Amino acid sequence: MSRRWIQNPNRCVDEYLDGIEDFIAFARTHNPSATRIRCPCRRCNNTLCETIENVQFHLVRNGMIETYSTWTYHQEQLDIALSSRATRVENVEPIVDPNEQVMDILNDSFPFASTSSNREGEDDVPTSMDSAEFEQYEKL
Repeated sequence: MSRRWIQNPNRCVDEYLDGIEDFIAFARTHNPSATRIRCPCRRCNNTLCETIENVQFHLVRNGMIETYSTWTYHQEQLDIALSSRATRVENVEPIVDPNEQVMDILNDSFPFASTSSNREGEDDVPTSMDSAEFEQYEKL
């Protein structure tokens, strides 16, 4: 189905009006029980749901979004996915380990809080506190 009519500046010609009818038929086919659909006119920009009659009126008055050639908001992606030309990818192995990415982000954000805080020559033995420091710690 040609979508050349979408770019036609004259919205009163038969090509444009027929294109609107094709669009409405397509939307109804993919959602037959719907009384309201997203309006792809330039004013609504697929953000507002309108009655089918209002959508037709808006498309004549405002014109369709010129870049809306694949009707994704009206379930056209289902047709593309179900076509035999679509390539289906079952399992995709991640290139980078997500845990490693998270650790890299944390290390970049908090460079002094790394899990291995040992520097060369240091032990895992905690530093000792004298009794005065310990008493202040206990007060806190």
